[in-house]
Order: sequence, then structure tokens, then C-alpha cells
Amino acid sequence: MRCVRPISLLLLLLLLVGCAGITPRLDAPLQVVTEQKPASPARLPEPAQAQLRQVLSAMQTGDEAQAMPLLQGLVEAYPGLLSPWLNLGILRLRTGQLESADAALQQALRLDPENPVAQHQRAIVLRHQGRFKEALALYQALLAAHPDHALGHRNLGILYDLYLNQPQQALAHYRRYAAFSVDGQAESRVWIAELQRRIAAEGR
Repeated sequence: MRCVRPISLLLLLLLLVGCAGITPRLDAPLQVVTEQKPASPARLPEPAQAQLRQVLSAMQTGDEAQAMPLLQGLVEAYPGLLSPWLNLGILRLRTGQLESADAALQQALRLDPENPVAQHQRAIVLRHQGRFKEALALYQALLAAHPDHALGHRNLGILYDLYLNQPQQALAHYRRYAAFSVDGQAESRVWIAELQRRIAAEGR
């Protein structure tokens, strides 16, 4: 049986994925992105910098109503800047606007094709849309370039575990998540033990 419950984490949160077995597998907390990567070396005008700071503050406090129009204004005024597109995708994902989140994250990836945050968040969008093979390919690309990306291992493990029914693959990524994340060791220990029991039971 699967359930959905809200949870507060450090910065931005996604909606939960379904709960399965003993322990719910939740999406990793979303990251508020602060780096500025304009298409040209010109520095953002001070009013735009102030607006971006206001956006980031609103995102950190969960004020979507304030952050959304500010971000939309920034991407229209500065379409070559990475962080507004990325945070717009993150915010749209948080509010369940999957198609528009995907569009914003794809634009972020056009600006920086190997950006690990954009890859990670878009893979989550794809999984929520049921596009599991595309999500898998994106996680694999992310981890090929960033093999120590703890949250990538975490959410790829969830994909293998709950959606692709590949428990051995899931177990390998949960173990890597535990190895690379101090904060995630408690939940990963529970997940690993639970998955080992399931694998053993299926092998009988």
C-alpha cells in the first residue's frame, strides 16, 4: 500500500513518492541554487541581484507565491542566467507543475548541459511523470560524471527499488548513498536491511 504525506526538510521539498514496505522512500530535499552563470561575463545589475536574493530568501522559507513571479521576471529579463531557470524548475516541481518544471530544467541544461543539480532535479521530474527509462539514463549520466553524488545514488536506488523492481541494483546504490552521505546513514541502514530481507525472502 502506498501513501502520500507532507514533510518539512531543510530548504525546498518535493512531494513525497509513495510509501512502500516498512520505510517510506522520500525524494531528497531540493537545493536552492545560488550560483550565477550568465551567458556573457557581464555582471547582473544590482536591482536584478537584489531580486535574485529576494527570490532565494522566499524559496528558503517556502513562500512560493512571492518567489514564482520574481523568478519568472528574472528568466524573461536574463534568459542566459542559469540559477533563475534552475530555481524556477525546482519551484514548479515543488508545486506539482511537472511539465513546466521540466521545461525550465531543460533550459537550465541547455545553458549548462552537465550541471549536476539540473540533472538530478530533472530526473526526479521524469520519474514523477512515469518516464522511468529517461530518468534512469539521466541518473546514470549524472553518476558517471559525479560518482560521489550522494543524492543521485539515493534517488536512483529509489527508482530501482520502487519502480523498476531491480532490488540488487537498488541495494548497490543505497550502499553508495550510505558511503557518501553522513546525514543519510540512518535511513540508508534501514533501507539496506529491509532490502536485504526482501532479496533473501525472494531467493528462498
